[in-house]
Amino acid sequence: MNEFTAPPPGLDEIPNLEYMIPDEDLKDAGKFAFPVAEDDIVFTIDDDIIYPDDYVERTLGFTDQLDLEKNTLGYQAHAFVFKKQQDSLGWRNFAFGKKCPQIFKVDLLGTGTACFLGQNCPTLADIQPCAGFVDLRFSRHQTNTGVTMWSLPRDEGYLTNNLPDGLWDSSLFNTVNLKRPPNMKNEVRRLLNERTPHSGLKLEKVLKERNTPPL
Repeated sequence: MNEFTAPPPGLDEIPNLEYMIPDEDLKDAGKFAFPVAEDDIVFTIDDDIIYPDDYVERTLGFTDQLDLEKNTLGYQAHAFVFKKQQDSLGWRNFAFGKKCPQIFKVDLLGTGTACFLGQNCPTLADIQPCAGFVDLRFSRHQTNTGVTMWSLPRDEGYLTNNLPDGLWDSSLFNTVNLKRPPNMKNEVRRLLNERTPHSGLKLEKVLKERNTPPL
């Protein structure tokens, strides 16, 4: 609860909720301020996304195909691919509010819609240097620990954005991402250098390329 001095009324009455009021503004790095056990299933979320009632159940349904020991799942994602029309490499974006018909292998996963195993969770110390753009460091951490990231299929509007217009100017995307600070550019370069093959391919195609059974 960044920049809070006390919890909102009623929060203490929720028995299975544990909150933290940090000494400093952790920004989006605060998602990783809590210790987790290696076998915990972790969902990281954002406060400006509306999640449907079946979000957890539906997401976990894909773990039959994608074991969380070696795979991290999500909905907001990006793959660095060759684009024939531009005759160059560029980002293919899988926005969480848009339809995605298949499971795709990606290079960058948004931590507002990520599901992963506790053993693959970075620590706050790992993430905090990239506060404001933690998706980059989180995705690099997954790749460097041997984990493959996937964008999951969904219908149009399965997840929706709930950021009020009046808060856009203060959003991290506007105050950090659009300004492209040097350390963020460096993080992007490192992510691109470290990415693994088969970016943007469907799960079935990746398995065929790897010549492996379902993960």
